[in-house]
Amino acid sequence: MKNDKLWNKVRNEFPASKNLVYLNTAGGAPISKHAASQAREFYDELVNTGDHWKEWLEKREQVRKKVAKFINADPDEIAFTLNTSHGMNLISQMLNNGSDEIVTMHDEFPSTTFPWLNRGYKALFVKPKNQIYTKEAIEKKIEKTTRILLTSHVQYSTGFKQDLVEIGKLCKKRGLVFIVNATQSFGAFPIDVKKAKIDFLAASGFKWIGGGYGIGILYINKKWFNKVHYPLVGWQSMEEVYPKDNRKLNIRKVASVLEVGCHPFANIFTLGGGIDIQNKIGKKRIEKRIYYLADYLADKLKENNFEIVSPLERKYRSGITIVKMENATKIVEKLKKKGIMVSARGEGLRVSVHFYNNEKDIDTFIEELKKIA
Repeated sequence: MKNDKLWNKVRNEFPASKNLVYLNTAGGAPISKHAASQAREFYDELVNTGDHWKEWLEKREQVRKKVAKFINADPDEIAFTLNTSHGMNLISQMLNNGSDEIVTMHDEFPSTTFPWLNRGYKALFVKPKNQIYTKEAIEKKIEKTTRILLTSHVQYSTGFKQDLVEIGKLCKKRGLVFIVNATQSFGAFPIDVKKAKIDFLAASGFKWIGGGYGIGILYINKKWFNKVHYPLVGWQSMEEVYPKDNRKLNIRKVASVLEVGCHPFANIFTLGGGIDIQNKIGKKRIEKRIYYLADYLADKLKENNFEIVSPLERKYRSGITIVKMENATKIVEKLKKKGIMVSARGEGLRVSVHFYNNEKDIDTFIEELKKIA
């Protein structure tokens, strides 16, 4: 691929990509030196000069603006969470009606569906055909009693990528609340929450965005600010942080109401560092890089007679490729001993390529897989 100079420079920013054949971003990504420096700077300040609360709050808001711009939201529509599970639980509680009916996908990650089932929502599951969920198949599942459509942008166990804009149009047509788990796409493929008419979106920071563990994002379309019940509030949720009368709630009309107290600053700043790297490269360039490497991987697998069970058509394609293997867990461990990182998901090996990978990573993986599969 052209511009090898750029991608070699990117790899230098990610030491793990040079120390290992790292093809497991869908499981958990290495972070960049720049992202790590943001957390290190916070801890160095805490060690050497103590608390800098006001300055850290200002930096937190800078990161919030970065997140918002990254998905075409307003900063007021972004809350920081611990992870996708945390975000999904908050959404299910905010809508606060366990008798509602949702339509969702058959092979969703548990964090997508369990919070809703736990609260008593009735769930109708769409089954895929050849790992693909078409808009037509989803619409057929919608009933008059359905209120919510819940889907991942990219499915973790197949790599199927949903067309959020088309599903958003469907939700508007049918009067449904549109909720998205973007964990397997946030940092891999562009997301425009306004264009896709998304009501709520949750994502973790430790995969494609390169923000490390312990941080997630929650997007709440501002039209919901006066409609939902906030399940959590604290001193940071109020219009006045130190109110004269603590007997009266005066809750702000923003998503960050859910950030009820002191913040995980190091995690937030690391996420901001991950977004910095992506902004420097460019979202469209990253998307093209992932497609190029995923296609290169698919070609090499086919050349060596390995069966791919992920959708390969471009509109359904993601950075995740599932290679059919009956003994995937054992193969993952054998590859790990060779310094090759993949995971066992779905029907076999899950191989996930990101912008810091290159052709040599894939060639090495294929050669070792041929020896042990």
